[in-house]
Amino acid sequence: MKPLKYLILIGIGILSFSFRANAQLEQSVRLEFKVSQNGDEYFDVTPLDKGGILVTQRKEEYYGNEKWTFYRFDNALKQQWTTDYKIPYDLHPLKTYHNHQYLFWLLQETDSEKVSVLRVDLQNGEIETFKGDLLTRADIVHFKVLGNMAFIGGYHHSRPVVMAFSFFDKSIKALPYLYTSNTEISNIELDEKRNQLNVLLYTMKRGNCQFTIKTYSYEGKLLKTTTMPFENNNGLISGKILPLDEASSLIVGNYAQGCTQYSQGLYFSRIKDAEPEKLQWVDFSKLENFFNYLKPKRKQKVVEKISRRKEEGKEPKFRYRLLVHDIVQNEDEFVLVAEVYYPIYKNGTIYYSNMPRNNNREFDGFRYTHAIVCGFDKSGNLLWDNCFALESVESIELLPMVQVSRQEGLLVLGYPKDGKIHTEVIDKNKVIREKEAFEIKTSDEGERIVDNDKGLLAAWYDRYFLAYGYQKIGSEKWIGAPREVFYINKLSYDPSAPRPDKEDLKKGKASENK
Repeated sequence: MKPLKYLILIGIGILSFSFRANAQLEQSVRLEFKVSQNGDEYFDVTPLDKGGILVTQRKEEYYGNEKWTFYRFDNALKQQWTTDYKIPYDLHPLKTYHNHQYLFWLLQETDSEKVSVLRVDLQNGEIETFKGDLLTRADIVHFKVLGNMAFIGGYHHSRPVVMAFSFFDKSIKALPYLYTSNTEISNIELDEKRNQLNVLLYTMKRGNCQFTIKTYSYEGKLLKTTTMPFENNNGLISGKILPLDEASSLIVGNYAQGCTQYSQGLYFSRIKDAEPEKLQWVDFSKLENFFNYLKPKRKQKVVEKISRRKEEGKEPKFRYRLLVHDIVQNEDEFVLVAEVYYPIYKNGTIYYSNMPRNNNREFDGFRYTHAIVCGFDKSGNLLWDNCFALESVESIELLPMVQVSRQEGLLVLGYPKDGKIHTEVIDKNKVIREKEAFEIKTSDEGERIVDNDKGLLAAWYDRYFLAYGYQKIGSEKWIGAPREVFYINKLSYDPSAPRPDKEDLKKGKASENK
């Protein structure tokens, strides 16, 4: 453990300030970590609900070794403890996972089946490592921990495999009945109430697709297989499972017309004793507010097109790529958030023997257009829907951008872009506050933000959000090299605060244009 003065020595500041009087979104506390100019350095933030946050600093040292420093802060962003750990050069991090008690990192030895699970106790910072050998080399894409068992999922020769790694005896075994061709792991979900694991699988063979759920015991024994129906050429793409009681669960996700990854709409169903009840298919065109992200004229044209096709006896078809979030419980109903996105490319010329041969599309990340927000009950009935427009938000990784905070029966939606937080407040299918943008600021009015990079937003607890990322900060009074920091700002949203009047908005825009 390190005393508080250690933080000062390595350049971390804790700053308190008020963002703006009578604002809906207020900044109260700010952490700053000085970013080293020598070597690679990364920061990760893990929100821990009312328990605070954990910050992981990964810094490259001599000969490729890394020094990892973990900082635990309470919900006032006051430091509780800090601890260090040395990572050998031949270990590289793959995945991370956390629960209410521990943070876990899965690391793998270079060109080897050897893995290590790093476990950090969130209460006191004690660190343990558990080493084991995978049964085979695999491309790892999933990592979850239930009790003292880590479940590691990936692909071996393009076939799915999930391995259970016991922390007690360091044994590793493969879960049965998964290693089949033309199958991908849609998701791995923990059922902590029943101490079970659900592996969701998407299989496509000879033009036919199938979505199944295999449920395993904590020890890795197959308990049941649930096969989701393929109705009216509708095939499930993804699923999120929410346990309700000992015998039943809700499953929610998106579906496609035929075997494709382009979503046609959403589905809701209840599963009881491994048998799905009747699925409710909700085509995008049937959502009341789905097209609200469009400009009014464009939306009107789409609505008219839908009406014409229905008059002709044809079903309108809209296909999108969808990133489905985890289900959120809001009082006596459940809320699903799903973001519409598409991959973006840039033209890249590939050279062979110093001669240009052809032009290929080079992947350049993902662009988000809008988010769907839906409420449904315990029976899987759709209650309402809404829409939240995203203004050309881009990310190199496919991450949930829209964050949701629940306040007094309302939902506050927010996402980060270009150093600002964009918010909207909804009450089910009604928009209570139109979209507003709030600039992320430093604590010193004499400073200016020169550059924002990789800004993220996380819903924290109650009415609080966390905004974090990298900034370059200069001074308004003198010219010099800006300092680079990793910042964490505690934000609170007050839906009852008055909106700024037109004069305030004009002043704000004038200051931005200077």
